[in-house]
Amino acid sequence: MRALGYGAKNTYNRYCFEESSPVANLFLGLKYMIERDGNVEKNAYFDDIYSVDKVHLLENNAYLPLGFLANSQLLNVKFSSDGYRFSFQNTLMRNAAGVQKDIWRTMLRRTLTITGDCPTLKPQPNTGYCDYITEDKSGIITYSYTADREGFMCIVLDLSKRNNFTVKLNGNTLYNESYSLTQMLSVGDVQIGDVVEIELKCKANETGTIKISAGILNEELFRQGYETLAASVLEVTAFSNTRVAGAINCNRDGVLYTSIPQDGNWSAYVDGEPAEIVLIGDAMIGLLMCEGEHTVEFAYHNKAFSLGWKVSLAFLIVFVGIYLAVYKPKFRRYRG
Repeated sequence: MRALGYGAKNTYNRYCFEESSPVANLFLGLKYMIERDGNVEKNAYFDDIYSVDKVHLLENNAYLPLGFLANSQLLNVKFSSDGYRFSFQNTLMRNAAGVQKDIWRTMLRRTLTITGDCPTLKPQPNTGYCDYITEDKSGIITYSYTADREGFMCIVLDLSKRNNFTVKLNGNTLYNESYSLTQMLSVGDVQIGDVVEIELKCKANETGTIKISAGILNEELFRQGYETLAASVLEVTAFSNTRVAGAINCNRDGVLYTSIPQDGNWSAYVDGEPAEIVLIGDAMIGLLMCEGEHTVEFAYHNKAFSLGWKVSLAFLIVFVGIYLAVYKPKFRRYRG
């Protein structure tokens, strides 16, 4: 999840979802979102299909289902949590869909200015990195990007301290949050000259670092990769908590990527025969496939449940044995 751009930490055993990039949405099978504040920003990848009062239902027009065929090179991608988010997604689409060029282009240093009222502020606009030190009062540091081309824009925030921050597009607030986990956030569609501001409020007597980067998605290249992945998808015919079955017509050899996390309890079958599961990103279930039509089935067997009922049955037998040994003689004496 960190590699895909979400704020996540193993020790928390959770991740933080904010509207992210079309690439992350594609690999996680995200089809719908709900906007509750009535403010629906312009977004080339989500269509506003229904609303009640201020609540809007948005549909992802770059959605892929539970499973789809990707190039086998996907298995070589290292989902490093320390990787640069834009470059990782470039690598991901290059290997999975054969896109020849980078789908994300980071914004040039001339588009960024960094200002603040901290006593000590050492900005590096060419890298998006900034050191700061506050003294007896809090401070505000502002990153301001001016779009040099049109397209879908995301930013990546890497903050050393947990402070409040606000993201604005041409003065309109998109986010008002507080966390320190590295996170990719969707800004939405921008035009040349649009201004994106990130205001960070720093506490008094604080020393910290900030790194923010911005990128704009090449829609033509992304759609090209999307069409490649959408050419062979898993048509689900059965779905339950413990079984998923479907069919796929593979237009080439490759790997069937699924957004099913493997926890050790899933097994797979292709054309009725047991199939070896390969892990993608050390997490998601994948299957090596050859060209042609195939049936696929995933079955879930909870090993902990199996062990649990056996242990429970054993303790029940022991309990009944002890009960009979202790109380049965007393019953006999009573009847006598």
